[in-house]
Amino acid sequence: MSNAKVGSRKQVKKLIKEKRVKVNGSIVTKPEFNVDENDEVFVDDIEIIPHHNVYIVFNKPSGFTSSKSEYERNIFEFIDHPYLDELHIVGRLDKDVEGLILITNDGNFTHKVISPKSNIEKEYIVKIEGILTKEMIEIASNGITLNNGIKFKPAKITKIDDETISLVITEGKFHEVKLIVGFLGLKYKKIKRVRIGKLNLNDFNLNLGEWKEIDYNTAKKALES
Repeated sequence: MSNAKVGSRKQVKKLIKEKRVKVNGSIVTKPEFNVDENDEVFVDDIEIIPHHNVYIVFNKPSGFTSSKSEYERNIFEFIDHPYLDELHIVGRLDKDVEGLILITNDGNFTHKVISPKSNIEKEYIVKIEGILTKEMIEIASNGITLNNGIKFKPAKITKIDDETISLVITEGKFHEVKLIVGFLGLKYKKIKRVRIGKLNLNDFNLNLGEWKEIDYNTAKKALES
């Protein structure tokens, strides 16, 4: 029960002594009582869900860091969840970037999503200043090497309108989207991540600052390209 975030061990023992805990319909009075995986546990007639992996879709607003910083406003201010202390971000976004962030306590899932070897697509909608040309699209599609030697894998750019492009990458290096846009001679005005793999932010109807817990079958769409 403590692992399921019902309370501390001391608090759980108190609940048991107060005869507020039932296992398979029977009141339990001994804290050392062993519970099997398939047992049904209730506190005050509310079922307790065993500790499990959590997957959250969050629509990040601009102005918040992707961390648990004590010194800057961060996205975890929005997350009211009993597992908050063990949650982490699956791929950060810059403070001034909006859009899709995944939050979880599943380290294996995180590694699969962010590893460059997985080649998971991340799509960004970018408001730009400048004119996108066919030459720019071709340069990005062949991969880019910056003057400092940093290399980016091929990126796919699609024009949405005269001021908006879709930019798809498979890495997620530090400031990658901004650096690609700048290398091409464009300026960015706004960046929003809308997709990781086949997990699309538009499918969740979330306003900026809103989040939703999803099951693993939904979350694993982020692993599909």
